[in-house]
Amino acid sequence: MSIFHVFKAVCKRANLPVLSPHALRHTHAVHLLEAGANIKYVSERLGHASVKVTADTYLHITKKIEDDALALYEQYVEI
Repeated sequence: MSIFHVFKAVCKRANLPVLSPHALRHTHAVHLLEAGANIKYVSERLGHASVKVTADTYLHITKKIEDDALALYEQYVEI
């Protein structure tokens, strides 16, 4: 039995949507980046060969990342 089949069974028993383990990995990486984690840390945590792989795959602009960046810029220009 594959990991996906076991994971699917666990999701069904817990009455959760069935996602792939890879979807959880992606969500975890995006949440870390949205929380402000250093991209080098996220890259190493995911086992990527380079930060570029992580950035190209996971650092798409989410609403939270955009809002946080704009808030930082607003703080910067108010000084």
